[in-house]
This record gives sequence, C-alpha cells and structure tokens, in this order.
Amino acid sequence: MKGLKDFLYDKNDILIAAVILAAAILLIIWRMDVIMEYPHTLAEETGTEVTTDDSAVDDDDTSGSETGAQTDTLWSDDMLTRDVTVTVQGGSAVAAVQSLIDAGLFDSYDQYAQVCSDAGCTPENIKATTFTFEAGSTRADIARLVTA
Repeated sequence: MKGLKDFLYDKNDILIAAVILAAAILLIIWRMDVIMEYPHTLAEETGTEVTTDDSAVDDDDTSGSETGAQTDTLWSDDMLTRDVTVTVQGGSAVAAVQSLIDAGLFDSYDQYAQVCSDAGCTPENIKATTFTFEAGSTRADIARLVTA
C-alpha cells in the first residue's frame, strides 16, 4: 500500500494535468460545431447586412465583380433605381461607411466624405442603425439621412 501512496504522491501533478487535458479535449470535441461556426457568427454580428426590396429587379449579369454588377443596376442618373436596406454597424466612422460602400451606395470613404461636405453634413456623425433608402434617392440624400 505504501508503494501506491508514494507513486500517487510523486505523480499527483502529472495525473491532475492529464485529467485537465482530457477534459479540455472532450469539451472541444463535444462543441466542435459551435467552435467552427464562430467566425460566421462573428461576421454576422459585426458585418453588414444588405437586403433589397422584394419588388427589385433581379440582376442577371454575372460578369464582373458582385459589387460592380450591383452598382451598375443600383444607380441610374445618380439616383437609386430600387429600395435598399443597409445595416450600419457601430465602431469607427470608416468602418460604418464601409457598410454603405459594400452595399454599392458609395465607391469609397473619400467619395462619402465629399458628398457629406457638399450636403453640409459631418461624415463622422454616421449613425449605427438600419437604414432603408428609397428608390430615387441621391447620394446627398443618403448622406443627410445617415448623419441626421
């Protein structure tokens, strides 16, 4: 019996470490689906959600980039051709404007800042919320709405 006690006393730290390691491995294996889904969940929480109105015309042009194809059909005579809903996430102004750029409403932050300046708005005052821009809106209308 003394030999078993000495063995356990000498190897106690190693046994505890092995038990903790086994528990961590089992936990990781058990929750692997949640762990693998996390990047997608994080992207949804911090990214941009762009939707269009049900009455919008589908874009059948698959040539070129998605943003370019969306921009071509989104604007006509510097006015929106359809309703667009964009969720602007919080954070820095540059990150918030990126959601408008991703939706095809602006080409760059510099263009957004110039439109804001021309419309008498402060570009940094962009609000983090969901906006719906109606067909016929101009970039100046969008800039005034997101900074109001």
